[in-house]
Amino acid sequence: MAVRIHSRVLAGLTLSFLLSACVSGTRSDFAVEDRGGAVPMGVTGTDDRPLRFYLDDESRVAFFEKEVREGLPVGPDGHLDFVALSGGGSNGAFTAGLMVGWTASGTRPDMEIVTGVSTGALAAPFVFLGPDWDDELTEAYTGGAASRLLQRQGLGTFFGSGIYRGEPLRALVERYVTEEMLVAVAAEARKGRVLLVATTDLDSQRGVSWDMGAIAIRGGPDALALFRNVLVASASIPGAFPPVLIPSESGGLRFEEMHVDGGVATPFLALPDTFWSYQDDAGRLRGARLHVVVNGRIAPSFDITRDSLQGVLGRSVDTMLRTSLVSTLAGNRAFADRNGLVFRFAALPDDSTADPLDFDVEAMRAVFEVGRTGALDGSIWR
Repeated sequence: MAVRIHSRVLAGLTLSFLLSACVSGTRSDFAVEDRGGAVPMGVTGTDDRPLRFYLDDESRVAFFEKEVREGLPVGPDGHLDFVALSGGGSNGAFTAGLMVGWTASGTRPDMEIVTGVSTGALAAPFVFLGPDWDDELTEAYTGGAASRLLQRQGLGTFFGSGIYRGEPLRALVERYVTEEMLVAVAAEARKGRVLLVATTDLDSQRGVSWDMGAIAIRGGPDALALFRNVLVASASIPGAFPPVLIPSESGGLRFEEMHVDGGVATPFLALPDTFWSYQDDAGRLRGARLHVVVNGRIAPSFDITRDSLQGVLGRSVDTMLRTSLVSTLAGNRAFADRNGLVFRFAALPDDSTADPLDFDVEAMRAVFEVGRTGALDGSIWR
């Protein structure tokens, strides 16, 4: 989800809501208890490597403690590096440029854990696979394919759940997320490295973390379809793009889960707030490095708010998202300070005017260059 929600999306969403209040999509019925043991159709996890978990699941703290005791993955450079990529729409080009510049600087570390939300989710597999995939990452964000993403629904806006058609986003994901990528992700996951992507489950109102490596290891057409579905869902800004329905089953009952942008639940996927108070008394995490890439600005911006539904709603949502981002950064910084981790983040300059819904090639290349030059000399990190 963009750190700054664009007013055009809010205006269109508001109008669509007013004109389609009596229209609703048909879905199969299921109860909350049916969701407890639900698994995606055709792809299952294992006891030691489930495909997903809820971000607010406190039982994951015990699982995390077990992982810490048994030893988290450490790369050839002797460090555990955790890289979290935020949402930000077209400003995901910032991540692409940063990774390319980081590689060119000769200081890019081995990345044992890579996570992504929204546009960060789309970049995450490339980042996970390392510098050998920098060319593909660059092409995905600056090659012009993204310029066709915002295709309006037309009259369908009043009867659907998104201003823009979902097909261009899915086509973009399918173009770059191939069987070759799935095999490559599976190979790295078998080494103990971790790739996570967040979506938001609207039915349960909970954030979901998907283990993309576990999905890739399953292999085959069903795993590839689920891998793509999760990425599309994570990047589907509510109101802008339609949600993604993921076929699932539980106890013989089949139904569809509705997932949208992971940024609704969390601005980036590092340590969920259930972990923020965790204390690593044994010091096993000491020296690990947590890098957060924010595909947007951090600082508040002054602007005269129009006294209108669109103006007040847009400014309020913008403020809410920024507050969530700042508090999540603070929570992860506190975790890092308490447990001896190195914590740093990169973001667009405070005076940046980059629009998260401007998919013009030149605009995205400009954002790419900000990330590349900042990473090349190290000045982008705070």
